[in-house]
Amino acid sequence: MIRLNPECPHCHRKEGIRKHGISRTRLQRYMCIDCGKTFQTRYYYRANYHNINSQISELVRKGWSAQKIGIHLKISVNTVNRRLKDLLIHSDSLTD
Repeated sequence: MIRLNPECPHCHRKEGIRKHGISRTRLQRYMCIDCGKTFQTRYYYRANYHNINSQISELVRKGWSAQKIGIHLKISVNTVNRRLKDLLIHSDSLTD
C-alpha cells in the first residue's frame, strides 16, 4: 500500500504530518507537527481552499465584478464579498 504524504499549506513541509480526525463532510483532516496548523488535502466547498483569497484579489485587480468572480471560481457571491471585505480590513491594518 502506497501512503501519500500531504504537504502543509501553511509551512510547506511534508515531514511531521499526522492524521487529525475526520471533518463534518467525512474528509480526512491532518495536523502539521511543525507549525501546529490543521488542514485537509481536499475540501467539499471550494471557498475553503487556502489560495482562494489570492485568486479573488488577483481577479479584482483585473477589474472583475464579484458576481463574475463567484461564477468563475464556483463559489457564492456573498462569499466573494465577505472575503473582499476581510482582505480590505486586513490590508488597512497592515498599513497603519
